Amino acid sequence: MQTSLFADIVEKYFRLVIGKITEKFNGNKTEPVMLHKTMLKEEYSPDLQWGSTELNHSIVAADVVSLDSSLPLKKRGKMSNATGTIAKLGVKFRKGERQITNINILKARGVEENTVASKVFDDAPKAIRAIDVRNEIIFEQGLSTGIVLVTDAGDENSTNDGTGVRADFGYKDENKFKASVAPWGKSVARPLDDIRQMFDKASEDSNVINHVYITQKYFNYLRKSEQAKLLAATFAGQVITAKSLLPEPSRSAFLDALSDEFGATFHIVNSVFKVQNPDGTETPIRPWAEANIVGVPEEVVGRLVYGTLAEETNPVADVSYTKSGSYILVSKYSKTDPLEEFTAAQALCLPVIDGGDSIYLLTADETGDNALVVTNDDLVDGEIEVAKTASTVTLEVDYKGDADALSVESSESWATAKKADGKVIVKVAANSTTSARESVVSVTDGYNTVEVTVKQAANA
Repeated sequence: MQTSLFADIVEKYFRLVIGKITEKFNGNKTEPVMLHKTMLKEEYSPDLQWGSTELNHSIVAADVVSLDSSLPLKKRGKMSNATGTIAKLGVKFRKGERQITNINILKARGVEENTVASKVFDDAPKAIRAIDVRNEIIFEQGLSTGIVLVTDAGDENSTNDGTGVRADFGYKDENKFKASVAPWGKSVARPLDDIRQMFDKASEDSNVINHVYITQKYFNYLRKSEQAKLLAATFAGQVITAKSLLPEPSRSAFLDALSDEFGATFHIVNSVFKVQNPDGTETPIRPWAEANIVGVPEEVVGRLVYGTLAEETNPVADVSYTKSGSYILVSKYSKTDPLEEFTAAQALCLPVIDGGDSIYLLTADETGDNALVVTNDDLVDGEIEVAKTASTVTLEVDYKGDADALSVESSESWATAKKADGKVIVKVAANSTTSARESVVSVTDGYNTVEVTVKQAANA
């Protein structure tokens, strides 16, 4: 390595430029939201170790095919305990001879020094942001699943062979829930009941949920559900004359209704980042497990544990260094044959989530072992319309538990309901009156209940 080809500019502007970039990233609201910036507090680790002392949870070894996989990180049957050094993150950007020549031409023509400096340092924001993005990906994967992948530390010449360690932050199985009736997005789903499972369990544990994190897609599923429409209408003081007339609440109005109902702040996560592949192409990554809804007691959920890089105490000759924040080391240097100028950023750091036993997780695209689903081709938003004449309605029942535990009943005598071979048969008598009428057919296992409203036309 050799000193920067623009040593005079680097010496004069390096610290100033990096300081301004850091200030912008930490304070500019137009920058992409980085949850780890507000939800983790920084903590220095003098021995560069992460393990049971830092994590206070089990850490297990694992082999991983791709660090940028969008698939959720799953536990394996058997893993051995492991500890190791804090993960080393690093990135560098290169200027080739053409770009170097263009900068030299600007200098030769007497272009204002600030303009030349902006060309010299134009890779610095990308390098710093790359470290932030990798930390955010690790953090969002960890918070949304309770498990995070951490790569082994290595130097810039090492190749990633897909190995690493998987850290389990101790989310308790009894604090993990699934949709009680049907996956969100289905007309029969009951998403508010599903969320209430988390809050009820937290109360039972003498814990509290003050913040809930949900992706945009599943927030929209929730907002469009019948339960959500009823909640928003009630919160707004609207008179409800028919469920079919309920409007879909606006984003802000529904967030207010949720906050009032549960006493917690709901946050919508919509992070997407572009990660560069080895061949130079970019892949969009959504690090949050999309169907997972997470409830936490406080906004600050853990620590960003960081250490001192070797180059901070043993700098390489002729390389210029400065710090961005507490833990990102930025360097400038050049090489010859071919002529190249580099901007690099590196850090020893790891997002760590604490208090896993007080974090609650709902997976909204899966149903539990005893999920109860009732369907019929003519069923719309929990209602089915029948003619004024006598008829029979068959409701298909999908239930993974003990079918003998199911019971059915009808609120009105003119509509009788009974179980038969995994179905519910509803026999409807003819309506001899001049008024339309309704009967609610309930299917329950004692915990989950599905209600179907049978609406019969009047005998006009």
